[in-house]
This record gives sequence, C-alpha cells and structure tokens, in this order.
Amino acid sequence: MIALKNSEILRYLGYQNIQPDQHIEALIERCKEKVIQRSTPRKSVGIFPLVFQDDTLIIESMHIHSKSLYRNLSGCDKVCLMGVTIGPAIDQLIRRAEITNLVEAAIYQAIGAAYVEAWADAINEEIKETMRHEGYYCRPRFSPGYGDFDLSFQTQFSQLLDLPHTTGITLSNTLLMMPSKSVTALIGCSTKEEPCILAGCEACNKTNCTFRRNKQ
Repeated sequence: MIALKNSEILRYLGYQNIQPDQHIEALIERCKEKVIQRSTPRKSVGIFPLVFQDDTLIIESMHIHSKSLYRNLSGCDKVCLMGVTIGPAIDQLIRRAEITNLVEAAIYQAIGAAYVEAWADAINEEIKETMRHEGYYCRPRFSPGYGDFDLSFQTQFSQLLDLPHTTGITLSNTLLMMPSKSVTALIGCSTKEEPCILAGCEACNKTNCTFRRNKQ
C-alpha cells in the first residue's frame, strides 16, 4: 500500500500554510480515489558496479561527468538504478479534465506528482533494506536532470533497465518520460555508513521554489 499524503498534494498545488476550502478538499478526495483506483504502479530495479576513473563515473555504458553526483557517490562501489511509474491512467485523467475542468486538471497533476514520489520512496526503502542485508548503506537517490547530472542519461537508464518492457516507460524526443508520472534515479551503495541524509528539497539551495517543502 502506497502512503499518499494530502500534505504533499497540497504542496504541489501551491498551498503554503493555507488550508483549502471544503469544496477543494472534497474535490481532492474524489480525484484521489479515481487516481488510486486506476493507477498501475510498476517498477524496475538493477544493481551495477560503480567505477571511478579520474573525474568520470562509469556505470556500465554510462560515463558521467557530474561534480554533484561524484560527491553523492564518493565511497560507493555499487549503484542501484530504479525506474518507477504509476501508469498511463493519470495522464488520461489530466487530459480529460483539461477540457472540462481546469481546477480538476491541476488537482490530478498534483495527486499524480505526490503519488509517483510516494511510490519512488517505497521502492527506495525496499532497496535500502535489500542492500542492508548485503552489508551496504544507501545514499540519497539522484535523478538525471538534477544538478549537473545531465538529462541525456535518461536514454541509457532506459536501456539498462529495459524500461519500455519492464515498466512501460518510454522517452519522447526531448527525453520526457511517458507516462508523465514516472521517476528514474540511481542510489549509491557503500560498505561504509556515511552521514549523508539530505535529499529532495532538503538538499536543494533553491529556497524560493513554489513547491519547496517546509522544514518540520
């Protein structure tokens, strides 16, 4: 069961310390029920050796030049690649709502974003538990397009995980994933536990982002 938090849905809708009215709350619940009923979460995970060669990170066919990813993976000798999606139904719901009700369309977008992140979090936890049994500790997940980790690596991610067949995820000519509510990421694995806990909003220095999580 994927834990889908209303607080995350509201964050994606842009509510910051403001409670929506009862009409919006009821609409969110109706839309959330439809998304949960129609979504088809799928995943693909692969474990690969990691090689450091000067300033280059080598993962199978990927030769990556990224200072931020290099720091994230320092001390690791394996990486887990993951691709997850909640399926194409959410895109269909969004497209229909864009014709009939733009408020609903925005709510579906927010629910889809929160749902796929929750699904990615769940798979991330499974990976951490699996690697822990093998004597490894996991770093925060890192996605193509984040920081200086170029989005072009989506193509090799897709090939290494065979995403079209394992999850139904395909790439557009501009490297956007379809279904749109999909996530790819890699997770560094080290035999040494490091105080490396920052991820997502907590690791990002863009403090004026509309969707930034508030500190708890």
